[in-house]
Amino acid sequence: MKSRAERIKADRIKADRKSAVRLLTVIMICMFVLVGMRSYAAILQHENNVLIKQNEYLQAEIDSLSSQIVEETNVTRIEEIATQEYGMVYPSAENCVRLTAEDQEEGRSLATAIRSEAYN
Repeated sequence: MKSRAERIKADRIKADRKSAVRLLTVIMICMFVLVGMRSYAAILQHENNVLIKQNEYLQAEIDSLSSQIVEETNVTRIEEIATQEYGMVYPSAENCVRLTAEDQEEGRSLATAIRSEAYN
């Protein structure tokens, strides 16, 4: 039979082994969590990089379109399109219609005056 001291020593060894197994289990769980978190962070970083590249592409396209808008809204460009494509001309003195006090007294509007001048 074992003596009391031997039994106490054996119990301590068992307890130390259980503690070591528990500690090792906790360490392994922490390692798995750490690896999982790092892989998730890498996935998020990759998605972030993809979004940054898409944003840069869209910004370049916006800049290109903005410069096209500036070019197309230039007064000389508008004038060129109006005269060449639509046949518009600057008005001359004979194209002007003036409303007189008599026209206003008769109740004629600008549209009526323009219509009468155009068809007469």
